[in-house]
Amino acid sequence: MKEYIKNNLPLAYSDAVKVDNTIYVAGQGPNSLEDNPDEQIRQTLGNIEKLLQKFEAGLKDVIKVTVILNYDEITPQMLEPIYKEYFKEPYPARTVFKSDIGFNIQMDVIAVKMDKME
Repeated sequence: MKEYIKNNLPLAYSDAVKVDNTIYVAGQGPNSLEDNPDEQIRQTLGNIEKLLQKFEAGLKDVIKVTVILNYDEITPQMLEPIYKEYFKEPYPARTVFKSDIGFNIQMDVIAVKMDKME
């Protein structure tokens, strides 16, 4: 079974898709590029968290994170302490890379929501 969360933009993609127990969250960014870098990181993670909650999941269910950064604005060293506020050990697999296109941070995730054992 597939479930979709549409985005609010006139673009051809969904913000999130759930297939069975796996949730794919498309690249999310901050609400405003005017905010300071720490707040942009927190907003991005908060936006991901809100999408996961729509599928009754959370950051604890995330198994893979991809992070795209504009190193002129946000560096991996700036990301790390805030990331650790949201993700706890054992940490999900993660890839971080640099990009110079139109945003300071963008993250996508894959989560697996396991059924509760009774």
